[in-house]
Amino acid sequence: MTNLRAAAFGVLLLLAACSGVPKKAANVVVDHWSRPSVDVARRLMDLYGAPDDATPNKLTWYGKGPWLRTVVWNRPQVYRAPRDFDLVVQTVRYDVTREQAADLVAFSNALVVDVGRGEISSRASREEVNYLNLNLADEVVRGVRSVDDAKVAYRRILDLTAAGKSSPYLAELRFPRR
Repeated sequence: MTNLRAAAFGVLLLLAACSGVPKKAANVVVDHWSRPSVDVARRLMDLYGAPDDATPNKLTWYGKGPWLRTVVWNRPQVYRAPRDFDLVVQTVRYDVTREQAADLVAFSNALVVDVGRGEISSRASREEVNYLNLNLADEVVRGVRSVDDAKVAYRRILDLTAAGKSSPYLAELRFPRR
């Protein structure tokens, strides 16, 4: 990166830190990201508009769609572990007990439960999978599904999706915002 380009990039990041990020500035940030991260970031910018925060390695939106918070990370394009594909972390308000939190973590290691803050986050490669994780998590908490049933449903829904079918579990949150 030339010195002039580096300076311009730094100015854009400074502007981003001061207030909402202009979409043009966010696009300049993601231009330096890996291809999978760029694709996800641009898809979410098309859906939710410019992010509220930007750093060289992440974009963050607050209160967009059904989400308390959405974060897109720049991840390397090299596969080393399954988490390398988890580019999007989306959070909802959802109060659970410690026992329910243990069930949710047993259901999916893609879920992060913050009992104290009343939040559940899902990490995935795309927003649709976060919808799926959280919809099944809600059913586990409400006793509609067991942990094992939720694991089977997760795999079945993703398999059907790969075969060209659709599922309402991937389209939106199926429980009311809290």
